[in-house]
Amino acid sequence: MTKIATDFASKLAVAFVAVAMIFAAFAPAAQAQTTEDLQQMINDLLAQVAQLQGQTSGGTGSSVMNCSSFLSDLSQGTSNAEVMRLQQFLNMDPDTRVAAAGSVGSAGMETQYYGPATAAAVSKFQVKYRAEILSPLGLVNPTGYWGAGSRAKANALCSETVPTVPDTGGDEDGMEDEDEDEEEDDFSLSGSANLDKFEVDDAEDDDVEEGQDDAEIGMFTVEFENGDAEIGRMDIALLKSGQTDTDSSEPWEAFDTISLWIDGDMIAEVDASDEDEYIDEDTGELRFSNLGLIAEEDEEIEIIVAASLQGNLDSTERGNWNLFASEMRFFDADGVATTEDNFDDIDDTLSTSKAAGFTVDVEGAGDEFDVRTSNDDPQATTLPLEDDENTEFVVFAFDFDADDSDSDIEVNSFTMGANLLSSTSAELDINDIIDDIRVLVDGDEVDTDDVTLSTTDLGSFNNQIEVDFDNEFYVDAGEEVTVEIEVEFKSLADEGSTIQLTLDGGDVDAEGADDVTTGGAATGDEHTLRTEGVILEMDEEEEAFSFKENTEASIDDDEGTFTMVYEVTAFEDDFYFNKTAARGSSATAGAVFTIEDTDGAATTTGTVSQSLSSSADTEGSRFVVREGETETFTLKVTFNPATGENGFYALQLGSVNFFDVQAAGTADSQNATPAQDYETDPYEI
Repeated sequence: MTKIATDFASKLAVAFVAVAMIFAAFAPAAQAQTTEDLQQMINDLLAQVAQLQGQTSGGTGSSVMNCSSFLSDLSQGTSNAEVMRLQQFLNMDPDTRVAAAGSVGSAGMETQYYGPATAAAVSKFQVKYRAEILSPLGLVNPTGYWGAGSRAKANALCSETVPTVPDTGGDEDGMEDEDEDEEEDDFSLSGSANLDKFEVDDAEDDDVEEGQDDAEIGMFTVEFENGDAEIGRMDIALLKSGQTDTDSSEPWEAFDTISLWIDGDMIAEVDASDEDEYIDEDTGELRFSNLGLIAEEDEEIEIIVAASLQGNLDSTERGNWNLFASEMRFFDADGVATTEDNFDDIDDTLSTSKAAGFTVDVEGAGDEFDVRTSNDDPQATTLPLEDDENTEFVVFAFDFDADDSDSDIEVNSFTMGANLLSSTSAELDINDIIDDIRVLVDGDEVDTDDVTLSTTDLGSFNNQIEVDFDNEFYVDAGEEVTVEIEVEFKSLADEGSTIQLTLDGGDVDAEGADDVTTGGAATGDEHTLRTEGVILEMDEEEEAFSFKENTEASIDDDEGTFTMVYEVTAFEDDFYFNKTAARGSSATAGAVFTIEDTDGAATTTGTVSQSLSSSADTEGSRFVVREGETETFTLKVTFNPATGENGFYALQLGSVNFFDVQAAGTADSQNATPAQDYETDPYEI
């Protein structure tokens, strides 16, 4: 006999002797004990035997788990070897342990007696796997009985058990055992949960189309208090808006599947195309069973309800629908079930005030394509053109927005309005100014099939540009792209001409899965064309205003002083500016301005005094801005409104006059455009 066998035999013999001595010594007393007391004494002795048996493997009995098939039903009062195997099995999971460590029934101290502790552990096991043990039998609370359903789940778990190496605190590489991390992630319900919130809300985009898959049709927001809960079942209903039953519009003719989603993962799905799946065909109610969805105390969970729709729907199935939550069943930590059918937005009467609304459209109805103003649209400026060859500039940028489209959009063509004016505001022929245009999408050129320049008016614009594409311009569904219009200008004949482009969504020809709804509009800034001259740029940060209040009550002469700062850049030559500023109009003043009222109209009443200063050098009697240099100009205007005309006023820079010679000569004029960029805020005077 081996030493281990000898030691075990010795210990077992001692145990049996101890048992015999106890029965001999306490036999008289035992006769007076109750059955429960005697059973407890037996259990204690059997626990000592179990400890001795565990020592034969060099550790506790739990180090070698018995997970063979369970074949017999067990209940309280049963005493046999299979009960011990059951206790060993239950002790493998910290959620279903029979007893605390060191107590009878705990790991290494299992017995053959099926008492209250074993029944409680079985109940925990049944609650943990409620969906597979209790729900199929229509049971709400655990039974503590080890029957066919419990045995089937246990046998399934045993078949999945993979032998593991005894835990040493790490693997060969010193890494922590992943089993420990998984055990830390185990979650057990606690508390006596009750429902604190249930809200039904519309989907973020409540328009869905026939043939669309997993389209969001509503959202449920759920929160529990006083404990955690496990949501086991949820009933929803689908009814056509304005109807109380399915007589006219049958949901199984419109929907393929209805599914529940959390954090982007589907947690349940039902076949909504099968009329037999509806628990109430008259009210269009469907049931999600065996959810097993854990909701922790005071934590909101958002459940997205999605639908996959059938194609080629009749008009009776298209249109507005309502989504209801009609009932929900949940369990608390003790396995107690609660069924709610009238709480917040849960309502088994299907009140439309507690529903999420959504619209089922024909396929392609969701293909929306809009023109938007782009942040990349170039600000108004002077474009320095060549006087003997073509010059290219990006003069307009807009966004094509397919963010609300369900299909990729093909752009066939679009027509832009082009306003071309001379320095005297006379209309110009686009063919005299533009040689060609190029379309850039996110910086890359898109091939065009044809570009047509026409003097036909388009709204308030006196020319138009039609651009056709050769089947290669697509905007992906859900995307937004920036389109830039690069113009190739001919050699310039009229200094100071201006160009401005616009595009309306109604002038875009595009295709999606079906008809595309186009909309929106964008208009670019006005740009000045010159072969030589100056470029203006407003310095908005330097804008200032001061107010001087008259203290003599008999005289109404309060006044305000506006300060405007702008920059001037010279190109292709040096240019000279008189050191004067003028109100209204002037062909020679260095700066020409107006005072505007709250309606934006220039006022000629009141009195002004003005000055113009600059960082530029003085040459002769004028400021000079050298070629390629930028200088700062400061226009200061003090305005005193006429008597009785106190109100809000703003300073508007209209233009600057400049000369190409130091003295005398004829001035050229550069308009300050767009006007809104060269206007101060209005102030009360």
